[in-house]
Amino acid sequence: MRIHRPAKLVLFCALATLVLRIHAQQPPKSDRAGNPVSIVYNDTTTSATIEFKTNNDWQQLKLDAGKDATVAGDRIRVATTREDKAVITVDLPIQAGKKYQLIWNTQANIWDFSSSL
Repeated sequence: MRIHRPAKLVLFCALATLVLRIHAQQPPKSDRAGNPVSIVYNDTTTSATIEFKTNNDWQQLKLDAGKDATVAGDRIRVATTREDKAVITVDLPIQAGKKYQLIWNTQANIWDFSSSL
């Protein structure tokens, strides 16, 4: 099967546009005040409350299912209360300009984070 020049050009333009869109959607590394920020995306079908640490203070943030939020700070955490009433907390250092996913870890039956998005 042979692709003609016009078809190659269209394919090249489509791929170039895709690469530019992916690059353009990188999260910002700081907010308007210059504070470092990251993106947290709730990749589940349930809303959950996470916390982020900024200026040595933990602040709560409710993330609706399938939504994302910008957080300013250097750590995020999420807690899961098990049936035996034990509270399991996942605490993660974060880097400005990175994206993080809130996921339900089915193996451990807890809320968790993933840094690959």
